[in-house]
Amino acid sequence: MSTRARHAGVRVAAHLAQRLLPLTPTPRSFSSATRRVSPPEVVDVPTRHGAVRCLIYWPHPDAPLAMTGADGPPVNLHLHGGAFIVRNPRQEEYIAHHIAAEAGAVVVLADYATAPQVRYPVAEQECFDVALWVRGEAGHRGWDAARMSVTGASAGAKLAINVCQQAYRTGDVGFRAAALAFPVVDLSRADRTSAKPRPRISRRIQRLVIDSYLVDTSRSREPLASPRFDDELTAAMPPTLILTGALDTLGPEGDELAARLSDAGVPTTHHCFEGIDHGFTRSEAASAHDATKRIAGHLVQHLRVNSVD
Repeated sequence: MSTRARHAGVRVAAHLAQRLLPLTPTPRSFSSATRRVSPPEVVDVPTRHGAVRCLIYWPHPDAPLAMTGADGPPVNLHLHGGAFIVRNPRQEEYIAHHIAAEAGAVVVLADYATAPQVRYPVAEQECFDVALWVRGEAGHRGWDAARMSVTGASAGAKLAINVCQQAYRTGDVGFRAAALAFPVVDLSRADRTSAKPRPRISRRIQRLVIDSYLVDTSRSREPLASPRFDDELTAAMPPTLILTGALDTLGPEGDELAARLSDAGVPTTHHCFEGIDHGFTRSEAASAHDATKRIAGHLVQHLRVNSVD
């Protein structure tokens, strides 16, 4: 098969994934919030690549009072998963609801651009620009820019790391906490395996991600493409929660990341879900409830008023 034909096939596969995967809604049973929050405000945030639609969820009035200070509640940027292809932020709305309702933080859920319409490093740069906007809008919107955090799942977890990397290098934004669910940190490989006969992130899916979003494999070891190869990564990360699945093909690199951060002195909390594959915040209600509670607890610990990291 010619290179041109292969790229055409990749684009078709990516387009099909964009159309079909969002058709499976997140079960309502995944929601573990004990309070209801108002529907989100929709805002078009300017970035260097154009406007990014963001959904803003405000805390419930009965959320923990320890989270609201003189400058308002803390604010969390959440970046959804989807293999850098699926553009459906509401697939993780239940996580945003839980953080807003139970942790008392404003949540900004970003609808960043995905493949095949864009390629690396567009999403990475868009997400950082959204973080800059969140910081800059604090005085106008009433949240506390001094208590910012970033969270993400799967591809979104890598983007959360990328936001921290760019923030460290520019010095423009500071984060008090990060939470990463089943992160991918290495786009240089598509050969991951699992003890599970048919894991969710198969080699075929790994290859699709690289061919549709990264495209230029000569850039696969750049720090933003694969944070695993960033020599300054441990300096860039705030106190970090990492959740992995024992049967996830991406699990070992998340485990490795947790060990690396911890060994470097970064306050790190790591939990591996036994017998669970990738996407456990969406695969079953029990693991989804556990994961969202851990994320909220981590944010409360590091974002509450007068917390010490």
